[in-house]
Amino acid sequence: MISKKVRELFVSLMEASDDSPVSYDVETEQYSGFFNNVVVDKYIDLGALELVEGGNGETTILLNNRDDFLSSFAAGIREANNGSDQSYADYNANPFAFSVGYEHFHQIAKKKRKMSGYICHGFENDDTGLIHQQ
Repeated sequence: MISKKVRELFVSLMEASDDSPVSYDVETEQYSGFFNNVVVDKYIDLGALELVEGGNGETTILLNNRDDFLSSFAAGIREANNGSDQSYADYNANPFAFSVGYEHFHQIAKKKRKMSGYICHGFENDDTGLIHQQ
């Protein structure tokens, strides 16, 4: 099980859009926002993230091996939606990202009412009916 603070960090990256607290720059592939610095520092040390700019305010980071992370995160959501268990994580390029997506799907599914207009990588976009891709 992934801790709430860790899941929140990586989900905030997957939710990044113009209307969210975290933004994503398509040209530079950088994420900017106000993050939990302790969690960011831990994942920088583990090699999952790279610090571009930081300090007391907004932080800008890169997600290393982003393509693998995105595909595994979306696979976790898809398998959770299909009713599969987390053993499918072993077959992904990034088992950690799979688990974050898997657990995030279940957190969203627990909510009593559907989150209309929710935008997150790997989830169906209500407006288009397509799976949102970052």
